[in-house]
Amino acid sequence: MYNSILIDKKISIEMRDGTLLSGEIIRPGDGGKHPTILMLTPYNSDRVYGGSSYINILQTVQAGYNLAIVYVRGRFGSQGKYDLRSNQRIEGADCYDTIEWIASQSWCDGNIGMVGESALGTIQWKAARENPPHLKAIAPGLAGAPGERNPETTDTPVNLNIAISLLLILATDFLDKMDANGQDTEGVRWLLDQVRNDPSLAYNYLPLKDVPQFNFPGIRDLWNVCLGMGAGNKSSSEPFPFQDVKIPTLSVTSWYDPFARNSFRSFSKMIAEGGNKYAREHQHLLAGPWCHSKPQRVVGHIDFGPYADELGSKASAYLLSFFDKYLKGKDIILPAVRYFTMGRNTWHDASTWPLPQTDWQRFFLHSHGHANSCYGNGMLSRNEPENEPIDTYVYDPSHPVITAGGRGGIAENGFLYGPVDQIYVEQRNDVLCYTSSELSADIEVTGPVEVHLCASSSCKDTDFTAKLVDCYPDGRAYNVADGIVRAQYRNSFIKPELMKPGEIVEFVIRLGNTSQLFRAGHRIRVDITSSNFPTFDRNMNTGNPVGEDAEGIPALQTIYHQTGYASYIVLPVIPLN
Repeated sequence: MYNSILIDKKISIEMRDGTLLSGEIIRPGDGGKHPTILMLTPYNSDRVYGGSSYINILQTVQAGYNLAIVYVRGRFGSQGKYDLRSNQRIEGADCYDTIEWIASQSWCDGNIGMVGESALGTIQWKAARENPPHLKAIAPGLAGAPGERNPETTDTPVNLNIAISLLLILATDFLDKMDANGQDTEGVRWLLDQVRNDPSLAYNYLPLKDVPQFNFPGIRDLWNVCLGMGAGNKSSSEPFPFQDVKIPTLSVTSWYDPFARNSFRSFSKMIAEGGNKYAREHQHLLAGPWCHSKPQRVVGHIDFGPYADELGSKASAYLLSFFDKYLKGKDIILPAVRYFTMGRNTWHDASTWPLPQTDWQRFFLHSHGHANSCYGNGMLSRNEPENEPIDTYVYDPSHPVITAGGRGGIAENGFLYGPVDQIYVEQRNDVLCYTSSELSADIEVTGPVEVHLCASSSCKDTDFTAKLVDCYPDGRAYNVADGIVRAQYRNSFIKPELMKPGEIVEFVIRLGNTSQLFRAGHRIRVDITSSNFPTFDRNMNTGNPVGEDAEGIPALQTIYHQTGYASYIVLPVIPLN
């Protein structure tokens, strides 16, 4: 263990086009050569020093690693222009040049890995596809490969939580640069602080594209980019070339992270399409019970016990074991998959995902024609429906269903994410609840979950949401997984296809991956509605582009569960010994 550290807060790295990137190096104080872990980031290093990252600085350096924090173009002292729509190859080339510069330094032994979450995770995939000779492994957290946005990996509405949070993060550095150029930013900062303190000023405003607090040159452009992150964005939907990646990866994700589906897909795609046998056989995945955040014990309303937090989960230690194996060459056996089962609150290892013993079971939606609210007669069972009446509700964009937990974004914006009691949501008549009988034995659900929903609408475009819920004997009901689909993007992420009013369509709503033990005495519930606001922008039911409408149209929604039009949830049930 190395007990002293050296910090160089002012390094400058020249890119192939002459652009200089700024950064800092934290390394063991012995002055020797060590492997280096790189974080290439658009965010301030305070996020790392402040403990908001999966990696522990002191633990990493004491274990004999250098930690390099380098800022991407146009951010925090780095030259050039930062663009959210930056070409993958430009940022990838910067990664290549940065890695090879680090490898040439006297304090680096030539073995380099990368780590970081969210945007930092996406950047790692861009680096890996460029194959810099000294990059030996990456550990992207809370992010899958760039592009790869399609109905299988990404929710088709805009995640407003992420859009607003991202704008506020990026605006800080943008305004700092304006200050440096002698421009007055006091008024703009005051308006942005209003949204920071009360995000509803932004997400409640209609039309969404004209939020007054964002109506300034530069800020308006950033907002338009953020609003364009949903379906219809062709540039973010291009397939990623996994065949170009030839190194081991550790994908770190969590059950309540909005990017978890993409993380799982990237893991699977690397096993199937990685650039060589070595890469395909050395893929790893770590999935915990958290949100878009570092490991913590209490998430939402649930205390997941001592094995869920940073110390108990040993997430940082697991990361270091990964780098010990691939940067230091230590003989360490790492499982392909390590995941946390909620309800059991324990960690488990697996060789593949989904688990090889998975029993895919359909649970069908039933009712006597009034599944509205948790007080209705909606039922969930393994029996297929026969001739049953339809269920209907009115989705009014001016009165959307308010977010209650689920897959959180970059910042919480006043909302609690993760598992949250659904009592207030499930009392609404525009929420359909289908509940199983009391379970006579434990049921473990581990793997990807999806709902097949036969539905029609009185409008040409609308949204449908589905939520898997664990109902406790005392009446509490906690969300386990959720998903949403925008009707016009039901078949393609980039090619809209409006509905015909009244036409019955089978929607596939992907709820993502989870691992949940439903205890005996509990019930399994599926909630169906048409909004989850403000996590996602509300569909105004007009078919117009996001942000254009000042008014919406109420939609009469019809859910079918009968012969020929069965609606059901597919659960990956794991046999219990």
